[in-house]
Amino acid sequence: MTSKLDPILDFIVLDDEQNPVTNEQGLPTLQQGPVGAKNIPELIAKGKVENLTQFAELESKTEQWQWAKAYYNYLVELNEVEQYNANLPAPVANDDGSITETEPKPLPVAPERPAIRTADEVLEPYKVTIFKLQRQSQIDNAVVEISTGKKFDADEQSITRLANALIKHWQLADDDTIPWSTADVPTGVMVDCTKAEIVEAHSRATDHFATVWNID
Repeated sequence: MTSKLDPILDFIVLDDEQNPVTNEQGLPTLQQGPVGAKNIPELIAKGKVENLTQFAELESKTEQWQWAKAYYNYLVELNEVEQYNANLPAPVANDDGSITETEPKPLPVAPERPAIRTADEVLEPYKVTIFKLQRQSQIDNAVVEISTGKKFDADEQSITRLANALIKHWQLADDDTIPWSTADVPTGVMVDCTKAEIVEAHSRATDHFATVWNID
């Protein structure tokens, strides 16, 4: 039986000498399967792209463990069939002179081990969607810092607000003040910014947007 355990040595409990721990039937004990696996398509559908590589690695490990469990079930069935076939009832002679023999059960077929997939291979079907979600996330959470050290939100809505403020105050001088809730103060707290600072913030925000979207 030991040779039959070789394919799943990485998935079964071993003793101190690295030999399989088996029961009276020569069957091993499976290690606990991977914990924390997530439904990757569902995560992507919800726009949750953080830690996808970690979950892809878990999915790959889970695929291998599920195969090991199927192989273990194969060993259990194989053991039962071999015992049954080894103890078949003796042929019975019938009154008509014929002999009735109990047919042995066919041996089960071992499940084929799937290829071990990398995280990239697991995520390949969702590659384009993940790229778009990550790109949008970069825009939604963008913050730019201008030369005076102030930080400004640079998402699409903030870019529009900066542009609207410049249109509204186009007649102001560069050193005139425009109150603004910058990204480095609590929400709702207004900071005095010069028109020049708003111009620079808008320029850097649009540059960042163009870079993320690969717009020349």
